[in-house]
Amino acid sequence: MIIAIPRETTIGENRVAVTPEQVKKYSEWGFQVKIETSAGTASGFDDDDYLKAGAEIAPDAAQTYQNADIILKIWAPLPDEDRLLKPGQTIIANFQALAHPARVAELAKQGLTCFALDMLPRISRAQSMDILSSQSNLAGYKAVINAVNLLPRAIPLMMTAAGTVSPAKVLVLGAGVAGLQAIATAKRLGAQVFASDVRPQVKEQVESLGARFLEVKTSETFETSGGYAQETSPEYRRQQQLAVTEQLAKTDIAVTTALIPGKKAPVLITRGMIEHMPRGSVIIDMAAANGGNVEGSIDNQTVNVNGVTIVGNSNLASELPASASRLFAQNIYNFLAPMYQKETKQIVFNYDDELISKTCVAKSGELLM
Repeated sequence: MIIAIPRETTIGENRVAVTPEQVKKYSEWGFQVKIETSAGTASGFDDDDYLKAGAEIAPDAAQTYQNADIILKIWAPLPDEDRLLKPGQTIIANFQALAHPARVAELAKQGLTCFALDMLPRISRAQSMDILSSQSNLAGYKAVINAVNLLPRAIPLMMTAAGTVSPAKVLVLGAGVAGLQAIATAKRLGAQVFASDVRPQVKEQVESLGARFLEVKTSETFETSGGYAQETSPEYRRQQQLAVTEQLAKTDIAVTTALIPGKKAPVLITRGMIEHMPRGSVIIDMAAANGGNVEGSIDNQTVNVNGVTIVGNSNLASELPASASRLFAQNIYNFLAPMYQKETKQIVFNYDDELISKTCVAKSGELLM
């Protein structure tokens, strides 16, 4: 069995789907591992590292894909990679399947089997395979670090003979994995942290990290059975907007992380709300690629509105490629390990297992979503 790891061609992507550590493990399974030259360079892994681990270095993408049984990637192949794919191949990656069903359908038509790790069910067995959680953790951390670098003031309380510098105020909207890590990072840096989420049950988690939870009293439930936030009612949005607007007026850094699977991201901060923020303050919109939580934010761009810096960045994990690649690669290995048959030295997918049935969006050319 041949496992192939092409170099990522998505603009701004620095991660790689397999590190030398996993190459050793796949080689021990009896697999041939091919990796495109320079695929791991941005993550700190050069070709020699992969060679020493037992991989074969392919000179280009065409020879990487050639004869591959399983293709491991960060993102689903781009359309210009379609010519390199062959019927019967299996691709494991982040397909953003709910946001891009048409692209999944295009790949299915080519006779491919596709496993979207972004579709993993939220069950205990899947935790070690969860690419969204591992990458969101890093992204939440990086969002705060980037904001701090743009902020023209200090973060922690500082007492000097010349006077006292009060701690910066940070507001995190969305207390999922990324939001909780953003809260924890801001607290470690000495900020006063506030957070808001449509799920009142996360209040305890927020407060356990030392932040204050901005609570909107409601009897409504805005959480799916899988634990994700879902669209709110107009009345809830009105009350939440009032609470957030009041807090934004005294906020130095805002980090927005709110996503609704398969739908446009909700707008949590309007242009009118931004106008009340202090000049020099910074907003990091982590949902910019999905429409954005901030009115006027643009993915992969920085804009200035009324003296407020707004950064749209939905791929912050890629800015920490060494750490992110290690975690992503281990997630994939953990997904494949239960499917490995030692006797035959093959990967056998059990479609009765919900880990497989929920992530398989295309099977031998058949679209399953």
